[in-house]
Amino acid sequence: MELFLRLVRNALWRSQEELPEELSANMAANILRGAKEQGVLGLVNDALIRNKVRMPEEQYLELMVMLMKVKQGNEEVNEGLRRLTVLFDSRGIDYVVVKGQVVGAYYPDPMLRQAGDIDYYCNVLNFPKAQEAVREEWGIEAGTNGSLRHIHYQYRNVAYEGHFVLTSFYSERINRYWERLVNQDQNEDENEDENVKTLSPTIHAIYLFVHLYDHLLNLGVGFRQLCDLAVMLHYCREGIDHDRMREILRTLGMERAFRAIGCILTDSLGMPKQEVPYELTDRDRRYAKSIFDIVRYRGNLGHYNIKNNESGWRNNIEMKGIKMSHFLKLLPLAPGYNCRWFLHMIKKKFK
Repeated sequence: MELFLRLVRNALWRSQEELPEELSANMAANILRGAKEQGVLGLVNDALIRNKVRMPEEQYLELMVMLMKVKQGNEEVNEGLRRLTVLFDSRGIDYVVVKGQVVGAYYPDPMLRQAGDIDYYCNVLNFPKAQEAVREEWGIEAGTNGSLRHIHYQYRNVAYEGHFVLTSFYSERINRYWERLVNQDQNEDENEDENVKTLSPTIHAIYLFVHLYDHLLNLGVGFRQLCDLAVMLHYCREGIDHDRMREILRTLGMERAFRAIGCILTDSLGMPKQEVPYELTDRDRRYAKSIFDIVRYRGNLGHYNIKNNESGWRNNIEMKGIKMSHFLKLLPLAPGYNCRWFLHMIKKKFK
């Protein structure tokens, strides 16, 4: 794990890390497997290549293939993002793109971030216009299918997630507060030499954290999401208002959770401490250990170390057990959010 973290830090910050000259076949296989599980293949593989770390030919060829696929994936998703912005801009639709390629643009090499889907948000007035544009121009009838937040669809091998609710705090009062923040915040930012509409760095960083915490509370989250938050806080530091961030996190009731995750960003990923808007304490670090264990074990979006992968009652029981375990471990960090989330899960079950 320590070697894995050194490689990630080297890729994120181009820092000088003590790396071995050569990896055994077993060590190389473990590093590559861990990079895949944590969603940081591009970062780890690039660090190995740039630092000329030797390894058996079989693992080296596997590494090169993985790196090529990560870059190809970014090319496809970048093109998908371009298509989306051209479509919405041509129709005068108000929207913001969040996470994904927008955050990837801040990485030292954007092509090394492992690409996923394209997330965008439209308010209640513009969301129907966005659906109409996708239907008329791309021939896709994208309905909500009962979702209270978003729609999913694919076009030309790129996955899209259109949000009419960016995130939920399971409280009408806090949801209204957050919606006002987002709708007042929409601005233009630069990504890949094109104007891509996104959120300001302060609001975007808070959203990345809330999205990360929500996945952490469910089945888990990987280092990919932690790297995204670290990169945003570091490379957008001039545009982030720490006083405003603390005020918003206090209103959301999520300060302690942010502090614990901040410990992982600084202590494990090497982000400068002054880029966390809090003075971190030993108490924060104790909670950070529980989070780190979940991240390490569950991997990217909690997809790993599931014993019963096939749907059925065994899988259902295991999923509920994982969520309950995470809920209890993280309860002191955001008790209001956690309890509202738990009640929401129960209500969903009996609908």
